[in-house]
Formats: sequence, C-alpha cells, structure tokens
Amino acid sequence: MSGTIVMPKLGMTMTEGKIVEWYKEVGDPVNQGEAILMISSEKLNQEIEAPIAGVLLNKNGEVEDELKVGATIAVIGEEGKTVLTNDNEAVQPTTAIEKPDNSDYTDVLVNKEEKTMKGDRLFITPLAKKMAKDNNFDMTLIKGTGGNGRITKQDIQRVLANGLDYKSDLPTQPASVDVEVVGEGLPPMRKAIARNMRRSLGQTAQLTLHRKANADNLIDFQKVLRKEIESTELDVKLTLTVLIARATVLALQDLKKMNSLYQDGQLTEFDEVHLGIATSLEDGLVVPVIKDAHQKTIGNLAKEIKELTGKARNGEASGDLLSGSTFTITNLGASGIEYFTPILNTPETGILGVGAFQDELILTEKGKVKSVKKIPFSVTFDHQIVDGATAADFLTILTKYIESPYLLVL
Repeated sequence: MSGTIVMPKLGMTMTEGKIVEWYKEVGDPVNQGEAILMISSEKLNQEIEAPIAGVLLNKNGEVEDELKVGATIAVIGEEGKTVLTNDNEAVQPTTAIEKPDNSDYTDVLVNKEEKTMKGDRLFITPLAKKMAKDNNFDMTLIKGTGGNGRITKQDIQRVLANGLDYKSDLPTQPASVDVEVVGEGLPPMRKAIARNMRRSLGQTAQLTLHRKANADNLIDFQKVLRKEIESTELDVKLTLTVLIARATVLALQDLKKMNSLYQDGQLTEFDEVHLGIATSLEDGLVVPVIKDAHQKTIGNLAKEIKELTGKARNGEASGDLLSGSTFTITNLGASGIEYFTPILNTPETGILGVGAFQDELILTEKGKVKSVKKIPFSVTFDHQIVDGATAADFLTILTKYIESPYLLVL
C-alpha cells in the first residue's frame, strides 16, 4: 500500500504552492499524521502530514520549487517499493511509443496531458512544461533526457543555451498572454496578489461610487455600548470597524443583489452574509472571512473579527478561514486616506472601502454652524452584475444604519 501527498488547495484562489522545508528524506520512516514538509501558499505556511505510515519513497521537488495544486509532492509506501516518478511529475505508468517513419520526433513518450503536432502525447514534467510555455518553446522539438525520455528542467535549460533539438517547418507562434505568468519573480504572496488583481480587473467591469455618512451618532452609540461593556466586565473590544461591519451586514441583507457571486457563468445571490475583512500584513494582505456574519451580535462580531485578523497577521489562519466570502470590507482610515478605489475580491459583486474620518462644518436647521465627523465610503461593484443605481442604493441603506445606529441592535 502506498500514499500520495499532493499540493493542497488552501484557498479559493490558490493555484500553486512552494516547498519551504523538508522534514524527511527519501528512505526515512514516517508515521501516519507526522509532518513531512512545510509548504507556502499566497496566504500562509502549512505543514503537510503523512496520510499513512511507511517509508518516504519519493520527493518530487526541492526547497523553493513551486508545484501546481493537485501535483504530487511525495509518495509514502513500503520499503523497497519502486516508484515511477521524476522531477515534480505525478506518479503514473509510462509507455514508450513506436517512432513514426521519416520523423524527426524521436524518443517521445506519452502521458495523459500534452499532445504533440503528430497526434501523440508528450511526456514532460510540470516544471519543464511551465518553463517551456514561459519561453514559447514548441515542446515537441525538445529531446527528453530524463528517465524513459521524459523532458526535464535540465532539458529546457539546455535548449535555452543551445536552441531546440529538432527542426520544424511550421511558423513560430507568438506567445499568448497568460495571467498565470503575472508576478513571476515576486515572493509567493505578492505573486498571488498580482495574479488575483490582474484576473479581477480582466474579468469584471469595475466602477466605484463614493459617499460620506455623518458619524456623530455612531460615535455616541459606541461610547454608550463601551460603558455597558465596562460595567459588565465583558471581554469585548468594540471598535468603529465592528459597527461599520454590522451596518454593512444589515445593508447586504436589505439589498441582496450586492451580496452575490458571479462564477463559471452563474450568478448566485445569498441570504447568508460571509464577510471578508481585508487585513494588511508586512508583505501583502489577506482576507479572513467571518462566516454567517448575519447571525452574530455586535459583541460576537467584535470577538471574531479580533480573533481572525489576529490569526491572519500571525500566519495561523487555515485555508478555510481565508475563503468563502460573499462581500469584503477594506479600511484605509488608519492611513489617513479619505477616498480610494478598492479592487473587487472576485467572484464577489462588491467591496466596500472605508476612509479616515473627516471634520466638516454644516449649517443646522436653526442656522448655526456645527462641526461634524463624516466617514467616507467607496464601493466598487461589477457593472456587469449591478447598475450604478443599485450600488448607490446600497450606500444609501448603509448610511441609514450609520446615522441611526440603534437600528444595529434591533
């Protein structure tokens, strides 16, 4: 019996992971549930455990190697068992094919992934395949020198230095634009952010509306609740972000078109609100998700926001805590930013940006000048899904809850 360890998908947007550290070497015994290696995704580091007890038979990557989600990382089995795998290739049997007469396509093997121009299929490791695509190489014109003729990373490096091994009478095709090559050379988190942002802008029609809300009543309401919390010695940190989050949840329930996802050609509106809270890290940002935020009281919402954002900043948030949001809030108020243009956290329909409080002078009904604090809001939405009038209605509803904050507890 053998067990295969594959690159897990730790978040909705994760496409590949990097090997950070191996805890075991080939031939080492392992116990079921024992950590074998650590990987890094765009959002966090994660230890990968052995699915069964046995011996580490194969490693399909070294430290710093990047593998696609679902690719085989390692194989565990009985000591002495032969594993047909090499250089990041998933475990699978291989078969040689007969060379066609008068053909330059020699030493080609087949698998279930890549077809050649002759109608056969090319046997190539994922890493070599990625390098070939990045350099716009015709993979059928490369001679594989790996086991049983497999094309490996070393073969691509040889071609980079000396040119293709075989000739082709077909015209060279220009390289196509591929979002998966965006961010190459950046650290894993920055690369993932670059890809997600490019994908978001490329797949949606984004428009941003701005509006201010009078925050005086909200600030007074916060003071009242804080006094109640102190008198009961509850362990709750009630920030204005928490109250804005509560107001957002209620506004989304009132206007469900904004609480929707458009994915794989299907639009889904949700009764449940799973609220993403964009959280800044030293080298990027992540979005921990408050699941079923519509069912939480202000106190519970405060506790969960504090807990999840803390885990995110410490790299302790698991993949399920960083995915599944239906709407996202991002707050740049602490940086003194008033208005900005948030980018959609696709496949969500909307994202709310919160700016820094602004002091403004207004004229009261009695003709007196009064200083008030206002919160600037910026809502970015997918114009494919909703119109500007709908997004404006959302800001109007949100403003109602901000300016009449006792509605937050009804």
